[in-house]
Amino acid sequence: MSAIFGLVHLDGRSVPPERMETMRRALDGWGPDGMDSRIKGCAGLGHAHLCTTPEAHYEQMPWKATDSGILVTAAARLDNRDDLCNFFHIPLHERPTFPDGRLVALSFERFGEDAPARLFGDWSFAAWNEKRRRLFVARDHLGNTGLFYCHKPPFFAFASTPKAILALPEFPAILDEWQLARYLAIFPSDEDEWSRTFWKDIHLLLPAHCLTVTPQALQLRKYWRIDDIPAIRLASDEEYLEGFRAHFRRAVQVRLRCDRPVGSTLSAGLDSGSVTALAAEALQSTGQTLTAFTSVPRYPAAHLVAGALADEWPLAHTIAEKYSNIQHVPIGATDISPLKAVLDRLDMFGHPLHAAANFYWMWAINEEARRHGIGVILTGQLGNGGISWSGGSNRIFYLLAQHRWGVGMNALRAYRENQGCSWYRTFRRHLVAPILGPLWRRRRWLTHPTEAAWGEYSAIHPEFARRLGLADAMRKQNHDHDPVFARPRSPEWERRRTIELNAPLCYIHHHSGAAFQMDVRDPTADIRLLEFCFGVPEEQHSCAGGERMLVRRSLGGILPEEMRWNVIRGKQAADVGRRLLDYRDEMEEELKLLESHAAVAVYLDCRALRKAWQSLSAEITPRTNQQAASLLLRGIMAGHFVMNLTT
Repeated sequence: MSAIFGLVHLDGRSVPPERMETMRRALDGWGPDGMDSRIKGCAGLGHAHLCTTPEAHYEQMPWKATDSGILVTAAARLDNRDDLCNFFHIPLHERPTFPDGRLVALSFERFGEDAPARLFGDWSFAAWNEKRRRLFVARDHLGNTGLFYCHKPPFFAFASTPKAILALPEFPAILDEWQLARYLAIFPSDEDEWSRTFWKDIHLLLPAHCLTVTPQALQLRKYWRIDDIPAIRLASDEEYLEGFRAHFRRAVQVRLRCDRPVGSTLSAGLDSGSVTALAAEALQSTGQTLTAFTSVPRYPAAHLVAGALADEWPLAHTIAEKYSNIQHVPIGATDISPLKAVLDRLDMFGHPLHAAANFYWMWAINEEARRHGIGVILTGQLGNGGISWSGGSNRIFYLLAQHRWGVGMNALRAYRENQGCSWYRTFRRHLVAPILGPLWRRRRWLTHPTEAAWGEYSAIHPEFARRLGLADAMRKQNHDHDPVFARPRSPEWERRRTIELNAPLCYIHHHSGAAFQMDVRDPTADIRLLEFCFGVPEEQHSCAGGERMLVRRSLGGILPEEMRWNVIRGKQAADVGRRLLDYRDEMEEELKLLESHAAVAVYLDCRALRKAWQSLSAEITPRTNQQAASLLLRGIMAGHFVMNLTT
C-alpha cells in the first residue's frame, strides 16, 4: 500500500519545497516505485508509491483536477472499483490502466466530502481546495491504512506515519506521558483517547473518520457507525448461510488482485483458516498457488500453555492437505532474537507496540514472505467481532438478566447438549461465573493495591505512576465496569467494543507491509461482510448451544472438519521464554544499558526488569514464560523509546 503526506500553512504563506523534501526523506522505504509531491499555494501534498495491483503501475499522484483545480493525493486499493468504474462510465478498454487513486479523486470531485462513505477497501486520501483554502482528509471504514496528523496553527501536517510529521521542525517530538503509562500498565484507553499517540499533539485519524481543515477551524466527523448497521432478516436459515458465504468469498476475491504471488498467515484458528481456505479455492480456479506461513515453536512448550495449542502446525496443515495449491511454510524463527525483533519493530514504527512477545515470529513471516516474492499477504485480524463472533461471553446470563426466561433456559439446554456437560457445569459457566467472577476481581482490588499488582506484570516506575494518578484512574475504570453486574454488559456492547478496540490498530499492517514492500489485506475487515455479520439475528452466531456458529456452519466442505469444530485456541509465542534464554548475553547488555540511563529511570523500574529476568533464568514455568517474558520485552521497548526521545 502506498503512503501519503502533506503540509498546509494556514496563514496563507507558501509551503517551502524543502519542507516537502524533508517529509519525503522520512518516508524513505515507503515508495520503492516512486515518490512525488506538488505544492499549490499554501499547501503541499505528497505520495510514496508502492505497486501491489496491476492498475497501480499507472498511478500518478498527487493528481490535479482539470476543471476544479482540486489537488488530491491518495493511497488506495478499492474493493468496489468495478462499481465505481461503471458509475463514472470508464470504458472497458481503459479499466486495466485506470488506477484506484484516480477513482478516489473522481469520487471526491463528484460527491465532495460525502465521498468516503462510497469508497470500500483500504484507502486514505487528502484533497486540497486552493480557492476555498480548505483541506479534506479521510480514512477507510476499518481497513489497514494509517493516517496521522498534527494541528499547530498556523501549521497542519498529515502522513501515513508519524515519522514524516516529526521530521519537520514545526512539530517537535514531545512525549505524552499518559500514553506511556497506559502502555506500561496495559491500561486500555478510553474512547475519547483512542486517537492519542505517544507524542503530544500527534493524533491518529481513526477508522471511518474524516477531517476538514480551514484557517478558522478543524472539524472532525465520523461518517460510518456500527450502531447504524440495519438488521437483515431472510426467509430461511440456509439463506443466511448462503449470504454469508457469498459476502465472505467476495471479500477474499477482491483482495487477491495483485501482480505478484499471494500469501497468507495461517494459524489453527477459524479466522485465518477460513481466509486461507477461501483464497486457495479462488486461486485454484485460475491455476495459481497460495503460500501460507505458520509459526511453529522451537522448543516443546505444551506444558507452558495449558489449555492452548502450543504448536498450531498440525491443525493448520489440514488446510494445506485439503487444497493442493497451498504451499505451506513453517516459520521457526530460529535465527531471530525476540529482543532484537522488539528493537527492530521499534525502529520501524518509532513507538512502542503491544504484543511484544510475538514480534520475532511476525518479523520472520514477513522476511520469509519477502524472500518468496509475495506481493500481498492475507490475514484475519478483525474476525473475532465479525465472521467468527462467539455470541458474547455472558450471552445467556444477559438473557436471563433481561427476564427473557424462555429464551435463556432454551439457550442453557442447548449449551449443555452441545458441550455434553452436566447441569452443574452449565450453571457454573453461565450463571455463577458472571456473578462471582467480578466480585472476586473486586475483592482483589481491595486486598491487593494496584501499585503492588504492577510489579507482577509491568516495569512501570511506581513514582511515575503515582505522579500521574494512574492507580486511581484504573480503579475508576474498574468500577465503571460494574463489578456486581447490576447492569450486565450486553453482547452487542461487547461485540462493538471488540471491533472498536482493534480497528484503530490496523494501521500497523499498513506500516509493516510497506517495510517489506508488500500489501497486508484483511478480508475479515471488509465493510460489507462486516455489516452482514452484524445485521443477521444473534442466534445465527450461537445456535444449537455453540459459539462462532455462523462461520462453522457456512464453511462445511470448505474448511477441514478438524479445524471447523476446533475450540482450543493457539498460543503462537508459547516458547518465548526459552528463546530469550538463548540470548542471555544480549539481555544482560540491554538491562545494563537501561539501568545506566537517567531518563529511563524516571519511567521504568529497572529493578522489576532485573527481577523478571532472574526469575525467568532460574526456572521456566507457565508464569515466568509468559508474564516475565512479556514484562521484559515490553519494558525494554519502552525504555529504548524513551532513550530515543532524549538523545
